[in-house]
Amino acid sequence: MSYKPFMEKTIWVILAAFVISCTPTKIIVPLKEGQVQVGATLGRPQINTGSLPLLGVYAAKGLSESNTAYGAAQLSSALFGAIQIDAGVVKGLRPSQGFAPGFSYSYGWNVFFSARDYAVRVYPEAGVNMFWQRGPHILNISSNSWVDPTWFLTEYGRGQILSPSLGAGYRLRYKWFEVQAEYKIVNPIRKIHIPQAYIPSTLGLGGRGFYWGAAINF
Repeated sequence: MSYKPFMEKTIWVILAAFVISCTPTKIIVPLKEGQVQVGATLGRPQINTGSLPLLGVYAAKGLSESNTAYGAAQLSSALFGAIQIDAGVVKGLRPSQGFAPGFSYSYGWNVFFSARDYAVRVYPEAGVNMFWQRGPHILNISSNSWVDPTWFLTEYGRGQILSPSLGAGYRLRYKWFEVQAEYKIVNPIRKIHIPQAYIPSTLGLGGRGFYWGAAINF
């Protein structure tokens, strides 16, 4: 095996291990009806002594006062021959009032397409958000999980049906722009094993990292 294909394979395995949480939670509080948000995200899960930059773009639109639809594409994985897109809906359950938190939940799908062998994989996902909003300031605690219908096909018995993540963050949504910052614990139910890479864990399980985003509202 030559050095270049081996490195490409190793890097792609690292990307796949963190793909369940490669962006900040895109929408916490649903957008206003008719409002459009276009943004870019940067995930930085920790790998060895540094971090792995994961880039993405997304767009969202408020379908009603409580429903927002979104679609996104991850750019980093495309560099290694895997096209990843995702789409879904965020639904508001109740707004934040004073010290009482608001709640929203989301559901959607992630689709992977290999440019090398044309394989296709679809992963459903769902999440729930608890948030406190005061003016343009939003604090959130979020949980999200992917479902892998093909977990039994993974080699070496490392597949799993659910791949959850936990996060806490802050975002500033002010008039025409929004900035996002979130800290995430990736897959905290098991050890993450990647050959020739060390994943700093949380209490011996999962991974961790900071995630950022910036968006424009129309």
